[in-house]
Amino acid sequence: MRENYQLIDITPDLLPLKAVREKKHNARLVQICAVNTKDGFDLLYSFAKEYRFITYKVQVDINDEVVTISDIYPSAALYENEMKELFGVKIKYINLDYKRKLYTIDAETPFRPEADMDDSDEEDDE
Repeated sequence: MRENYQLIDITPDLLPLKAVREKKHNARLVQICAVNTKDGFDLLYSFAKEYRFITYKVQVDINDEVVTISDIYPSAALYENEMKELFGVKIKYINLDYKRKLYTIDAETPFRPEADMDDSDEEDDE
């Protein structure tokens, strides 16, 4: 592992505090992404300043709610809308909430684990 890269597991309630800390240190928001897990999602929030790169990993159950960081990093609103719309991650208080209209897609939350299970059931029926 590179010495300037950190991956830190945190609880959902610590996410806004970590975002404020990164903002105070003038770190920029690099990316936010969601990954399906067995019981829910891993949410990855990455920040960088100069040669330091840190990712906070937040594990949430499928029905857990996460508080937005878009009030701290306005660009987070796009990432969070994407996670909400494509994966069904429940994110509260997004500053610019597209109300699931960010993308023109046929299926609601196509990457949500339950959607995967529904698709596999249909294939078995054919």
